[in-house]
Amino acid sequence: MGYRFLSHTADVAFEATAATLDELFAEALAAFTDTLTDPEGVKERLSRTFELRAPALDLLFVVWLEELLYAFEIDGHLFRRAETRIEQEAQGYRLTAEAWGEVRDEERHGLKVLIKAVTYHGLEVTETPEGWRGRVIFDI
Repeated sequence: MGYRFLSHTADVAFEATAATLDELFAEALAAFTDTLTDPEGVKERLSRTFELRAPALDLLFVVWLEELLYAFEIDGHLFRRAETRIEQEAQGYRLTAEAWGEVRDEERHGLKVLIKAVTYHGLEVTETPEGWRGRVIFDI
């Protein structure tokens, strides 16, 4: 499966699809990085562990992307791939992830666009007959 960018007048939207929920969140990381820069130029020089919680799957999708945006804005981290695990808990859902990437090098990682925020407009995380689909719009 994978991800694709959707037509949007002012912002950047993507749809990710995957056989499992865990893979869907990993695909979202790939789409996030591809929005910012060419993911082929991102090397796996560091790893970072994430543990996040939210009361609903779609909210966890946003929290995950917001955390990636925070890691980029504060630490300059760009991630090439991630292994993610989603678990249902009494109060909602938990994401545990390890992501691999590197600190942005301005000479090697030219920016396509700068993401200002992850929005809730058009947000969707849905189970389909083929697996899972997630959609989100980035404010740029």
